[in-house]
Amino acid sequence: MTSTNINSNLFHIISKALSKILVLSILVLIFAGALVKSHEVGLSVPDWPTTFGYQMFQFPLSDMVGGIFYEHGHRIIATIVGFMTLLLSVFVYLSNNELWLKKTTFFALGVVILQGLFGGLTVLFFLPAYISIIHAILAQTFLLISIFIAFCLSKRNKEIINNKSNIAHLSIPAISVTITIYIQLIIGAIMRHTESGLAIPDFPMSGGFILPLFNQAMVDAIHSMHFDAGLQFVEFYQIIIHFAHRIGALAVSLAIGYLSLKLFQLKIQFSIVHKLLLMMIFLLIIQILLGAMTIWTVKNPLITSIHVLNGAIILGTSALFILNVRPLNWIK
Repeated sequence: MTSTNINSNLFHIISKALSKILVLSILVLIFAGALVKSHEVGLSVPDWPTTFGYQMFQFPLSDMVGGIFYEHGHRIIATIVGFMTLLLSVFVYLSNNELWLKKTTFFALGVVILQGLFGGLTVLFFLPAYISIIHAILAQTFLLISIFIAFCLSKRNKEIINNKSNIAHLSIPAISVTITIYIQLIIGAIMRHTESGLAIPDFPMSGGFILPLFNQAMVDAIHSMHFDAGLQFVEFYQIIIHFAHRIGALAVSLAIGYLSLKLFQLKIQFSIVHKLLLMMIFLLIIQILLGAMTIWTVKNPLITSIHVLNGAIILGTSALFILNVRPLNWIK
């Protein structure tokens, strides 16, 4: 074996380990970003890319207090994630992997750079909703891309390629699950950044109704609840956004339920796809409970942030399910 092949194999091993660490780091970053929004401290550090005039890593740790701790900490984690993505791109490029995978890692690098720029714009433009929503959507998209790269570098991907008895006909319902979850997370981001999280302040009821009619009686009931609880009044469009998120949760539940039925009908031996599906079901139950607790606790910052993190984990789990059941000609 030549020294070139040895180096390529070494770079592949490093890339495989780094890709997994990157996925976990992105989840930490999403949680840190959720904490910033949940504590409403996005402008605790009013300048960017500096921090109160300091170069980011020169800012005194003793001054990281209150909202600065969350906002500056979020920036530090984001910078580390960006650097890890750069390293991954370089190592994959130097390895013996396929050209399309090398291009994908550089695409991921472009996405994380764009994500950082939108993070800076949220500060420079004083947290406009549309920029913050794009920032949130890019985070979930970057997570999906990173999971795809990590899986393609993994031993499991090679096992699927060598295994003739795949269950590719599950790919369509699996894709439907992931798309539904992705849309639900977009609605969730819109809800959070339009301050619609408590637009309907009761659960499982909606403004006191089992089946909301979105009439004046419902709006008056919601306004009365807000007044009694000392909450800020909301507009009708915020009520619609909030309820759309609840409908999204139902859609996700139905999509996962249909996928479960299709897998059950196959009557195949218990495998990793069963484990992934059980994990999705468990996470879905937790997610619904966290959503309810977000309302019952009047958006407790920690519960709300875990709700965001858990949503990202469900999305990632559904993506892994797709990669495990996809047709063999998708990725070779």
